[in-house]
Amino acid sequence: MAKKSKNSYLFSALLYIVLGVVLIVFRSQALDWAMTIAGALCVISGVLEILRKNFVSGACSLIIGIAILVLGWTATQIVLLVLGILLAVKGLLALLDVIRGRRSWITIIFALLNIAVGVVIAFGNGLDQLLVVCGALLIVDGLLGVIASFKK
Repeated sequence: MAKKSKNSYLFSALLYIVLGVVLIVFRSQALDWAMTIAGALCVISGVLEILRKNFVSGACSLIIGIAILVLGWTATQIVLLVLGILLAVKGLLALLDVIRGRRSWITIIFALLNIAVGVVIAFGNGLDQLLVVCGALLIVDGLLGVIASFKK
């Protein structure tokens, strides 16, 4: 039984490494694949729910799945734009509080970071950078898992 657990742990660690590499190498494509898979799963789930006579749940899943498939990347860009603008505005408001003397000097750092991150997310390629960081973290986690599985 312990051997099977060790093999399963090693398999999971290797899967993390592969997923991390995919996120780093295929940044935007990986997100497209994930949205396509999520949309297809929602559509399939919706159809199955409708066949089971759960019409409301099935219709909701079907609509969400079709929306993801049709509007996936556009919706993501809109959400990133709004999120980035909100972060930048939050940073600007915090900076105004600093100018008015209501906050400490450390607030300046966080305000400037909010503005920078907001601009990168809204108008830059922040999503690609986030996927690279997530991919790197998955690779490190996977490598640690591989090492741990050989110590067992």
